[in-house]
Amino acid sequence: MQTLGAIVTAMAGIFFFFAIIGVFGLGTAIGALALFVVVAVGVIARTGRQQA
Repeated sequence: MQTLGAIVTAMAGIFFFFAIIGVFGLGTAIGALALFVVVAVGVIARTGRQQA
């Protein structure tokens, strides 16, 4: 069941990425994607420290 959730989440992310490209342009979409990755890595790192 987790695999299905991961696939659905990934597909939603791809959809929103292309929607951002369509509305704001490629440069803004790439910047937003980079910001998302940085924040996601920060959240994962912080969660890992709290569980250790």
